[in-house]
Formats: sequence, structure tokens, C-alpha cells
Amino acid sequence: MLKELDTRQLRVLRALLEECSVTQAARKLDQSQPNVSLTLRKLRDIIGDRILVRSGSKLVPTERGRALLAHVRAVLDGIDKIVGAPAIFDPEVSTAPFRIASADCMEAIFLPPLVQRLRQQVPGAPVIVRGIDASFDYAEALERDHLDAVICNWPGAPGHLKTAHLMTEDIVCLMDARHPLAGRGQLTIDDYLAADHIAPVARSRADPGPIDLQLAELGLRRKIQTMVAEFNLIPHMLLSSELIFTSSARFAGYFSSLMPLHWAPAPRTFGKLKFFLLWHERAHSDARNIWLRSQISSVARGIEASKDRTHKS
Repeated sequence: MLKELDTRQLRVLRALLEECSVTQAARKLDQSQPNVSLTLRKLRDIIGDRILVRSGSKLVPTERGRALLAHVRAVLDGIDKIVGAPAIFDPEVSTAPFRIASADCMEAIFLPPLVQRLRQQVPGAPVIVRGIDASFDYAEALERDHLDAVICNWPGAPGHLKTAHLMTEDIVCLMDARHPLAGRGQLTIDDYLAADHIAPVARSRADPGPIDLQLAELGLRRKIQTMVAEFNLIPHMLLSSELIFTSSARFAGYFSSLMPLHWAPAPRTFGKLKFFLLWHERAHSDARNIWLRSQISSVARGIEASKDRTHKS
């Protein structure tokens, strides 16, 4: 019949084999010497070996006892990992890559400060960023530990994913500086629906994107004349065309500062663009993932704060 050992007995066994002294083991464990002696007698009965034997004035381990020490240490280390506090994430020594998937509309406004922040604080860890398209199942990648986090601007993420709101952006229309609607101020809904639009390729039929979802809720549909797979190619395609592109104010502001483009506020019937952080339940309590999420949220707060300062000035 298999005899059981409890954790307390294993800790006494480790101390005895390490100290080769009942007195020293008792002191190390903060127990009485008679209590440790009693446990040793029980261990001898359970294991079927003397474990420690006297050699003159000393105790020395038997061959069986000597062989047991490594096993006892390994078992107790495993138990401590199970019941102990989670590992602490140390940015200064971490080398594991950060794996982030991001909606492409975030590339110009969010990823540069985020990557810079991660590189400064975790210099030994690579940062791997990939886009999200119709062929990429980001939810499965999070579940399989192929991704750490997702930054996106669509609501309704799968229910098994954790979600946090990151930031909110105004919706504007970007166009060539010579577009007929340039300089008119805020567009009316009639102007908007009459215009020719360019848009990124939808991720799926069920998810045409946040702009078209908002229009559908209003019972409206715009005229999309051109669709492209590469989001950041769109501003270049606006040049010398009569297409307009609906995006976040920060995205439009960034490209209008680089190119002869103009942006105007979208019709009042539009709401806001909301951006979210997604992660999987399996990583919710992981110290490294918690740290990464805090960095992403901090960058979002910085962007929001800079927007507020710009509005006030």
C-alpha cells in the first residue's frame, strides 16, 4: 500500500538532509527538536529507510537519503510555484517578444509611441506587430498564445475575450485639398451620401467596419467606389481625385500635415470612433501581460491628453 507524505513532512525531510542535524533542522524550520525527531521517525517508517544514520558524533545520509534530496527539492519547488505568488515581471531582464496585432488605422497614430515606449523600458525584448485582415483569426491567436494583445476600433469582440476601452476619436472626412467639398466646414449628411468614397476592404461581410455599421444603424448607405487592402495607401489615392475617406481625426490630421490634403468634420449624425484593447482570459492574471496592458493604456491616455491640450489651446 502506498503511504502518503504531506508537504510539512517533505519540508522537514529536506531540512534534515540539508543540515544533517536534527537540532539545526529544527532551528531552520522554527520547530521544536522533539517534533522534528518525531517526524524523522515517521519518515523512516513511510520511506522504509533510516534516511540519516549516526557516524561518530554526526548524522550522515544513507545512500537512499542522499538520492532523495534532489527529488524532495524538485517536489517542493513545484508546490511553491503552484501555491505561491505569481512571478513578478522584470522589464530590465525580460527577453520574450511582445506580440501585438493592431487595426491598420492605428499604425500612424498609436504604434510609434507604443513601440518607442516598449523599446525604452524593455530593451531586451523584440516588439512584433502585425495587421488584422480577413484571413487572420485574432481571437484564436490570442487563445493559442500566438498574440499578447489586440488594439482595434470595432465593437462586439468575441465574448470570451477581455475588453477595455482605450480612447475615443472624432470622425472626419479626408480629401484632396482641391476637392469640391474642401473648405466647406462640417459636411451635411446629403453631401456625404452624394460623394464618392474610398474605404479599406472589409474584414468580412458580417463586419463591414465601424463607419458602415454606424450608417446601417441609421438606415443609410454610402457610395464606396474604391476599396483597397492597404489602409495607409488611401491618403495617397486621395490626391487629385474626388474620393473622400472617413477616418479618425488624428489619422486625417497626420496625413494632411504631410500631403496636400484637407479634412472636414463628418456629418453630425455620426458618433465617435472608439478604440479597444483585447486580450484573452488565459493571460488576464499574467504579470507580463498586465504590464503590457498598462503600457498600452498609458499611451492611449497620453494621446487623449494631447488632444485635450490641443483643443484648449
